[in-house]
Amino acid sequence: MSSPPITVTPDTTVYRAAIVMSDNNIGSLIVVDNGGNLLGIITERDIVRKVVARALDPREVTVGEVMTRNPYYVTSDDSIVRAAELMGEHGIGHLPVLDPETLKVVGMISKRDIVRIAPDLIATTYRL
Repeated sequence: MSSPPITVTPDTTVYRAAIVMSDNNIGSLIVVDNGGNLLGIITERDIVRKVVARALDPREVTVGEVMTRNPYYVTSDDSIVRAAELMGEHGIGHLPVLDPETLKVVGMISKRDIVRIAPDLIATTYRL
């Protein structure tokens, strides 16, 4: 898990979100409200499909307009197997990690994290 999480708010421009991803060498950002509550996730794929491919201006489009709302997530007390299963079942590459009591975002786990830590879960994560 990557922690602390790198987050943006829905009013962040897609352009700024792309810069944050590039600067941090990551492929997604967690979208939160001002209270740190999970609202969504934005990925490189979202930017390509929902902004670039539609010839929209990333300096005008906000993250809130193109993010995936109500994303799947795990809590910090879930197992890595649970995270791998969710990724494989739903074809997703990133999961926000929430505190089980407060449901505040505490991190992000990616397929890359799982493969690095538990390579025996590759088939589960990718549904091979």
